[in-house]
Amino acid sequence: MVNEKILVRDKHASLKKVLIFLIIIVVIGIVISVVFYAGYFMEKPKNIVVIENPLKGIVFANTNVAGEVNKEKVVEEAIIEFNAEYINYLLAAMGVNNLHSMIGYGNPIIEFSIDQDTWTTEVDDGALITTKATTDNKDLRIILSKEEAVNALLSSDIENFMKQSVTNGNTQIEMVAGKVELAAKGYLGMYQQITGDEIEVE
Repeated sequence: MVNEKILVRDKHASLKKVLIFLIIIVVIGIVISVVFYAGYFMEKPKNIVVIENPLKGIVFANTNVAGEVNKEKVVEEAIIEFNAEYINYLLAAMGVNNLHSMIGYGNPIIEFSIDQDTWTTEVDDGALITTKATTDNKDLRIILSKEEAVNALLSSDIENFMKQSVTNGNTQIEMVAGKVELAAKGYLGMYQQITGDEIEVE
């Protein structure tokens, strides 16, 4: 009788172990599935570039007590003080967040031809590195005047202003790199946002 009781206890203990083992396997499977699907369906984070409008100080200095802005004076001063921050702000408004580095191609590089000056911007992991220089490694070249750039910065909707500027011929955008490279670096969305046209990748 004693032996029989011991055997019954052993049967229940092994059954409990099997059930616990199965429950652990099922829980692990569910956790792995949830993590996998969450990772699969989650959108990859974009490089978010947030920059304050560089004309803010000039506008404030040329606003009277009634709140009226002397736009001519603002444009005049802004053209004189034109610097890399103006270009960075323009790029942020034009969708530079879409750009990213790509193995085999490197970082996105945009050249600006503004009046007699040439500026180069490299997008490095979300940071905009803009210098007054030219480069042979550019992907895009954007050609416009300082006055047009300043007017874009003063507009209430820079994206729409730049679209109109391209349509009117006041701003030209030249694709320098191949279409495959431009697509790999994320230029498709940015180019379409500015021009309204798509880059057809063959």
